[in-house]
Amino acid sequence: MKKVFSLLLIFFSILSFTVTIYPLVNRVEVEPNSNEMELSINVSNPSAAIAEIEIEITDFVIEGTKYLYDVGEYKYSIKNWISAEGTGLLLQPGESKDYEITIKIPRDFRGAQAFGAIHFKQKGGKTDVFETVFDYVSVIILDFPFQKVIRPEILDVKSFDLTSGASESLIEKYGNFGTVLDLTVRNNGNAVLALNGELRLISREINRIITSIPLDNTSFVVFPEQKATFEYFIPFVFPRGKFEIQLDGISQGIRVTNFKRITITGDQPKEIAILIDPHIVLIDVQRTIENFKINLQNLSPESLEFNLITDNDALEIFPSKIRLFPYTKISGFIKFDSRKTSLKDGDNIYRINVNSEKDILLFKGPVVVLRSGNLITDVNTYVSDVATNTFTVNVENTGNTILEGKIIKQDPLQTTDLTKVFVVFPLETKKFVISSGYNEIIKNSTFILYRLYGDESFDKKKIIGDVKE
Repeated sequence: MKKVFSLLLIFFSILSFTVTIYPLVNRVEVEPNSNEMELSINVSNPSAAIAEIEIEITDFVIEGTKYLYDVGEYKYSIKNWISAEGTGLLLQPGESKDYEITIKIPRDFRGAQAFGAIHFKQKGGKTDVFETVFDYVSVIILDFPFQKVIRPEILDVKSFDLTSGASESLIEKYGNFGTVLDLTVRNNGNAVLALNGELRLISREINRIITSIPLDNTSFVVFPEQKATFEYFIPFVFPRGKFEIQLDGISQGIRVTNFKRITITGDQPKEIAILIDPHIVLIDVQRTIENFKINLQNLSPESLEFNLITDNDALEIFPSKIRLFPYTKISGFIKFDSRKTSLKDGDNIYRINVNSEKDILLFKGPVVVLRSGNLITDVNTYVSDVATNTFTVNVENTGNTILEGKIIKQDPLQTTDLTKVFVVFPLETKKFVISSGYNEIIKNSTFILYRLYGDESFDKKKIIGDVKE
């Protein structure tokens, strides 16, 4: 069975020791006709305590963005090629040792690359319930003197329209407008597919590229003779009919491409929408007249005519009349005249509305924010809904400005993000379910970082608070 393993397990106590290993990645050019090679990994104990280390040799495969260390029979794995003296190390305080391994290469191997991993496991603190284990991994990548062949094949494409027929989990994750694509790709080559490029979606019904999704070699990875599934959210509804999915880019210096034709069936979508970018238009009022540039895009497969307004007469949105063909984008701007209104301290927030003969959705509910006067940035946080393996952090914005925040767990050796960056409007409360058991150690190591919306760094920090029912 495949096993997904985190490089660093959760800490449950404050530890005063840890080992270091070098290098973390061993990428080695194999000489022609070589049948054996040796590698050395340095393991050091910089702490004042004795370090007892267990060593394990495993497979190593990346599937999408997941690290797999147990993939069964895999001809590109070097796990069974490796031999070493001993499966453990005992390091005195300040001691450093080189862990030597020997790799015997099968004569019939003709792949361009092969992979494995060495795990150095150190036990830490122990309670009646938990035992902390640090797992430090040194990855081995062998490059052989054979021609690299990287041959992606799009095996399957599934399309989920969030306006109709999508699952509740997808709607909860992405909202009720747009499309989610599941793309399954197999690498039929003999080397890793790690792609810098793009995924193009072309509608043959309206003869145009609907969108292009950028791909990068840190997240779009398929190992040789393996397959992986990637999920992409696209804020468009697609026309029904014939589509072509094109994969194109560079991997390890090799140009790769593939395409697949699909047909999206069913009735044409009824919902139409436009995107205003940015969806939070922040204007820091310093002058009598302020202007802010925006982009407007049609997210639908039909032409739209409309104009945009707010409920503040001091705000005007140009062009005054807008016409957008399917999926096209134009530039506009918002003008604020401070002589026509008065502002309160903090963020003055005005929702943008659309005037049209058609029922047009404004994607993400765009607003104009006029920032003025004395700014108050503060939050109230508390915990609720404590269960065996989850708890909820409630974040209430008690200030007068929009805030950005994220919830983190801060351990002696690492800070982990427990949520993505989120936005909280004044007087708004948001709930975040954390996948972890709640105890005193978790409570005292979990914080919210927050900042004034628009600032670059998180300059404020609070502990998550006590449990309230």
